[in-house]
Amino acid sequence: MNQANRKKAVALLRREIQEYKNSFVYTPLVVSAVLIICMLASVLLANSITVTGDAVIDIFNDDHSHKGVNITITLDEDELRHDYVVSTETPHSLADDEEWNFSREWKFTPQRGENVAEEEDGIVRGSLNPVLNGLHCLFLILLLVTSINYLLGTFHQDRRDRSVLFWKSVPVSETQEVAAKIAIVCVLAPAIYLVISMVTQVASVFLAMLITWRMDSDPVQTVLANVDFLGLFRGQIGGILIWVLWTVPFYAWLLLCSSAARRSPLLVALGIPVALIVLEKLFVGSQYLSEVFTNHIPHIDGTEGGSTLGFYFYEPQWLSLDYAGLLLGLLVTAALLVATVWFRKHRFEM
Repeated sequence: MNQANRKKAVALLRREIQEYKNSFVYTPLVVSAVLIICMLASVLLANSITVTGDAVIDIFNDDHSHKGVNITITLDEDELRHDYVVSTETPHSLADDEEWNFSREWKFTPQRGENVAEEEDGIVRGSLNPVLNGLHCLFLILLLVTSINYLLGTFHQDRRDRSVLFWKSVPVSETQEVAAKIAIVCVLAPAIYLVISMVTQVASVFLAMLITWRMDSDPVQTVLANVDFLGLFRGQIGGILIWVLWTVPFYAWLLLCSSAARRSPLLVALGIPVALIVLEKLFVGSQYLSEVFTNHIPHIDGTEGGSTLGFYFYEPQWLSLDYAGLLLGLLVTAALLVATVWFRKHRFEM
């Protein structure tokens, strides 16, 4: 790629990000901010919860505590106010020290619990990584929704408002336009969402440590020791890479529908595959097309370990991936993009 083409590519990508910054920049930032604000509220709530504990500690540290205390706690479910009544008067005489010695009555033998962290099939059980992966999955769903909306509307909207005529006068080829569109949803948008997701996860771990510290626990042992950042981020980067490679035929199909449909790109994108699946079922009796279509759309596949197509909760099993299907999907993607370029070049009227 020479310098002129490189400048054109950069200009096209900047134009797409600028035009759709609400979807690809502001949306993940707003979601991240909302999540962090909720976590900050949890920190404040944890502080208010400890008020009760501090009050009890103050009671037992009272100067008259050696005389014995009676504590009456009244909890009214209809009111937010709780009453603590402390009295140093005892109705009966205090027992001697020997009678208050319960050490002979209490025995505790710790048993191995079911929630002890174990590593099985590369997955650390009992860690906090699944919780962080849940936050990451939220960003993946948002990325999928915004990408679908972008691909269905980008070329179709240009034809509706006649801005396609402007692009005809610009020294940019239709191939470069299509390449810029597909690069947005396959490279830039996933990178933006991934970085914001990682920052949100790190912030959530920090706030969880702060909550633990406010509750007089060890934040390092309770929180940080149960997070494997290396395995977490390695799995998320690998998962989003497989998502891009596996779902790019789906993205190319949506882009083709946006460039070819005269009325509703969504109706065309759904109607043609459904019609083909129904015809195959009626006349052939097989479900091959149904499996092909659904395999290249992000969905939960129900496999052991929580892995999904597009939404990987853990690192993908690289040796068990369907590389033949992946290669076939890339070939189909190339054919769909060639058709998209043709429609972009010849169909600019609604």
